[in-house]
Amino acid sequence: MAVHVVETDVSNVSIAFAVLGGFIVIYGLGSYVVKEKLYLSEALVATTVGIIVGPYVLNWFDPYSWSSSAERTNEITYQFTRLVIGVQVLFAGISLPAAYLRKEVLSLFTLLGGVMTVAWFVTAGILYALFRPLSYLEALCLAAAVTPTDPVLANSISSGRYAEKHVPQAIRNIIVAESGANDGLGFPFLYLALYLLRRTSVDSGGSIGDEIWRWFYSVVIYQILLSCVYGALLGYLGRKTLRWAEAHGYVDKDTFFAYGLGLALFVLGTTGLFGSDDVLACFIAGNSFTWNDWYRIRTREQEMDSWQDNIDALFSTSAFIYIGAIIPWGDYSTGGSSLGIDPWRVVVMAIAVLLVRRLPAVLAMYKIIPAVSELKEALFLGWFGPIGVSAVFYITIALKQLPDDGSRDRLRALYTPLTLFMVFASVLTHGTCIPLAKLGPRIVKRTMSVTKTASRPVSRQPTVAETLNARRQREIEEKQEQAPAHEQDTSQGSPGTLEQAGESTSEASDATENGQHQQQSQAPSRLAHPTPDLTLPISRPASATLAAEASTSADAQHVNVPHTWYARAEAALQRELAAEQAEASKETSNGWLRQGLVAEADANHDSETASGAAPSTPGRVRFD
Repeated sequence: MAVHVVETDVSNVSIAFAVLGGFIVIYGLGSYVVKEKLYLSEALVATTVGIIVGPYVLNWFDPYSWSSSAERTNEITYQFTRLVIGVQVLFAGISLPAAYLRKEVLSLFTLLGGVMTVAWFVTAGILYALFRPLSYLEALCLAAAVTPTDPVLANSISSGRYAEKHVPQAIRNIIVAESGANDGLGFPFLYLALYLLRRTSVDSGGSIGDEIWRWFYSVVIYQILLSCVYGALLGYLGRKTLRWAEAHGYVDKDTFFAYGLGLALFVLGTTGLFGSDDVLACFIAGNSFTWNDWYRIRTREQEMDSWQDNIDALFSTSAFIYIGAIIPWGDYSTGGSSLGIDPWRVVVMAIAVLLVRRLPAVLAMYKIIPAVSELKEALFLGWFGPIGVSAVFYITIALKQLPDDGSRDRLRALYTPLTLFMVFASVLTHGTCIPLAKLGPRIVKRTMSVTKTASRPVSRQPTVAETLNARRQREIEEKQEQAPAHEQDTSQGSPGTLEQAGESTSEASDATENGQHQQQSQAPSRLAHPTPDLTLPISRPASATLAAEASTSADAQHVNVPHTWYARAEAALQRELAAEQAEASKETSNGWLRQGLVAEADANHDSETASGAAPSTPGRVRFD
């Protein structure tokens, strides 16, 4: 009898999908706690997972095994990081306010021209001092990879509950704008060092002037300026055509909000066809696309900007799992000693780069950065200059462009391990500094509170429901006692009018046999027929929910509640719901969701009016 063996597909792609999908599924179960309670970034968690599943721990996910050729692995890394950064910087451009590049031109010029140049030279000096006999020109080539700030990590820093509460909007915007622009502007720094290195190699022999001229027309003109013009043109055309299609009803809602992703892929691909700076073109296209703030406001009104956040999260988690798996930990121990990569050297390098790479420059220049208004904002801006996916992107470019004649073998051997360790150090440091800043004062506060409460007995606090009910009843009783009788009849529709109607109804009910049913027929509440705006299916506040449940329970058990209290409770409930509905109406005043709800409420109200039927619950707003 023949034995049939079931074939399995244990391919690298299947393993990659399983690792990424498993992380998203498991992380999604506690993502709120991780981000909003522990303040840990997704990049830190994803990098940790990549290290665990990588070749040095579980060996489930090894990108180096995908190809026997180092050049092929480098090409895979290049295309993957290029896609991630291109999409991220275009979304960063879309997220900025209207005409932001024009309004903050001085701030961006100072950061991209002054701070970035200083960071390049300072980082090169640190590398030159720690890893001799590395020349200073080689150190400049290596430092160019970690000079730009990373848009993926910058987005995680500038968003979230902590950033919205503690970081001014101007600082968040300038961090996003700088990280989006300097990813593409890192090319001049890298290629200047590469062209000068090629001058001394076998396949070249030109003078320094020739190499600088070559750098000027091939990098500054062709890559930087051309990509800016091309990106601005595509962003402008995309904005005009999308607005025209939306005005004529040719585009549906889902495609409207997915347009940004398609634009990012189109700009990335077409710019790469003629060899210009596709990353910078994506950022300029994103800012040009939302130059008048139309697209950004529309996505925010309909709460569809979360769709872009989901795409960001998918790309960023994929990238940092990949980065965690390719960090060459073996090069920092025994294997790295021959290259001078001792553990203490890389640790000192990481600390020095994070501390002095850009912080002193920002502190020295923040007076000429209009987006920064005070010293503590300059400290925050100078400290949060993360190193991430963009550094890995520049590794792949440098390895393709370095001379392969054997003269730069040491630089080739040092480039990947040193840059990846700085990426890991930045992810670890910038991903944990906010939790540590929150944890320190909390520990001190709890320690002091323990000494104060140790000698007194612990009292059990009332529940939230008990507190709200007690507070509501106390407020109603105080208002009833303090309101004079002559003030209760001054205005129609006021609580005093409701109280008078309730008292007359209560007197009439004593002379009838139908009790509370007769009260409602003689003096119905003014709130028995709510307006259509108040019948929208809205989210009921906690205090309103408790009051409504208490009233419903009392009616069900035929408890004889004084009508004065009942009317006051109804009036307070309706005022609170009206305020809540007014706030919700502001947020969705022009959106599709608001229009649909208003139409539905009007239809329900018209049907009830035509049939002559009273609402099912007199004096209450209907909740769906």
